[in-house]
Amino acid sequence: MTNLLGIADFVIIGCMLSVSALVGLYFRFTGGRQKTTDEFLMAGRNMHIGPVAFSLMATYMSAISVLGVPSETYLYGTQFVLWMVGMPIGALIAAYGFLPVFFDMEVSTAYEFLEVRFGKTTRTVAAMLFTLQMILYMAVVLYAPSLALNAVTGLSTWASVISLAFVCTFYCSLGGLKAVLWTDVFQALLMYVTIIAVVVKVCIIMGFKEVHDIANEGGRIIFFNFSTDLTERYTVWNAIISGTMFSLHTFGTNQAQIQRMMSVGNLKKAQNALFLSLPLILIYNLFTFWDGVAIYSFFHDCDPMKDPTVNLKSADQLMPYTIVKLFSHIPGLTGLCISGVFSASLSTVSSAVNSLTAVTMEDFIRPYCFCQRLSESWMAFIAKILAVGYGGLTLLLTFIVANFRGVIEASNVVFGMVGGPVLGIYMLGMFSKTANEPGTLIGLAAGFTINAWMGFGSYFAKAHVQALPQSLEGCPLNSSSLEFLNTTEEIYIEGGIEALGLTQDEERYVFPVYRMSFMWFPFIGAIIVMVVGYIFSFLLSFCISVPDIKPQTMSPFVRNLYFKSENATEGTTAIYPEVEMSEKKGHENQIRSVSNCHTNIAMTES
Repeated sequence: MTNLLGIADFVIIGCMLSVSALVGLYFRFTGGRQKTTDEFLMAGRNMHIGPVAFSLMATYMSAISVLGVPSETYLYGTQFVLWMVGMPIGALIAAYGFLPVFFDMEVSTAYEFLEVRFGKTTRTVAAMLFTLQMILYMAVVLYAPSLALNAVTGLSTWASVISLAFVCTFYCSLGGLKAVLWTDVFQALLMYVTIIAVVVKVCIIMGFKEVHDIANEGGRIIFFNFSTDLTERYTVWNAIISGTMFSLHTFGTNQAQIQRMMSVGNLKKAQNALFLSLPLILIYNLFTFWDGVAIYSFFHDCDPMKDPTVNLKSADQLMPYTIVKLFSHIPGLTGLCISGVFSASLSTVSSAVNSLTAVTMEDFIRPYCFCQRLSESWMAFIAKILAVGYGGLTLLLTFIVANFRGVIEASNVVFGMVGGPVLGIYMLGMFSKTANEPGTLIGLAAGFTINAWMGFGSYFAKAHVQALPQSLEGCPLNSSSLEFLNTTEEIYIEGGIEALGLTQDEERYVFPVYRMSFMWFPFIGAIIVMVVGYIFSFLLSFCISVPDIKPQTMSPFVRNLYFKSENATEGTTAIYPEVEMSEKKGHENQIRSVSNCHTNIAMTES
């Protein structure tokens, strides 16, 4: 394809990559200079809430959301927007129900909690699931946007992939978490520019009212589908529940986000950073939905997905195609918007690299090797090598992903089927005193197996999904386009949440479970883990000895419920062991002081 980018576009893309790299270089030679693992992985635990809030937002979103949400809205309407109602609900539960536990325990990774609450096996299994999940997801996040941009702009796929991987690895390994946080701020601003520019430009051309009216007439403005049919792609129920579950999993258990919130140093600041990120995320999401509405209105009478003169092969190409269509005549503006898409990829991959490095160091290396013999500078050096290794592994997997057509969709199934069951583990651990390690692991196995069965079953079955109608009335029709209209249409959302098979042939039978909306999968996985895990924990408690539950491992929502009576019986008001220990030490010091005083008096008298 002919390259549609000018010199100004390439200069702006190059500047974006250069600034990201320079941020990493800056933090390599300033501050603590990344000489300890605490500095490299946790930013010294003294970050300001501002950059952390932007980083939470940038990590929460990805290039797949930049391309996928507008395409989903274009094809299925705005019902999915109610996901934004559930998102702050999940965030509030995470802020007050989950974060206090992590800060009370002063963890470096979210999985340290699992060892204290359940045991080392649970910690290792959960950390391994996260590692496998993120490694595959990084490759997809790097490859899918580059592929979509290549198809529309002619920008080399592999030049994009290699440049992004190199720059990301460079600033992650040199500047540590501080570099990742501050580059996220810069990249988040570019992401905003991209999604806002499309809406503003279309509204300037057509007018906001006309954009809304055309989308409404085309059936895209949908908010109140109260259907209880589990096979419908988007409803009020699955949008709100999915938004709540995804947000609770992301802010309450995901290592990348927990690591950012722990970097501010105390619970109050972490909660403020999370609350500050919520409007940033909601505004961002609102514009991605309006991008889809604007794109539909702009192309309402000549769908580029069906127009043979355009012939887009993926719905994820709609956003880049619109960017080129709207801004190619303005030097540099197309490059600025593409920089926003690349920034979304960089922010996700850099967060994943940094969090994977932390998990590998804290959950795999420290517990299983004699690292006490190594100095902190050596441990920091090992962490930097791991960051480089994960960056290289991401690039390698990207080459593998490119050779398998269905890997992108499958990876999103994997990403979705892990989150729900892992959330179920934390819910059991923080909210149930009955839960124990054997029962919880059985629940995890059940939830993961059923989610995998549903996810891969629906992926391979490729159930018929009916998109909203599109029109070609405004296209310059010719014989080739008329012939095209009579052929079978297949649309694959390669970078989106799942593959679509749209065909005019008679719909074949698909097992009902495989026709279920993917929006329900995380909820089902979490519920299965909690129910099965609780039942087996209760039954096994009669057969095995269960260690005492430490109060600080329970959510504040249930601490008083579980431990108030015990504390009253023991005649103590302290909830945390460290408080009891400090009081005990204080009492011992008082006794020692009195003893020394008596000794001095006796010596004086003698």
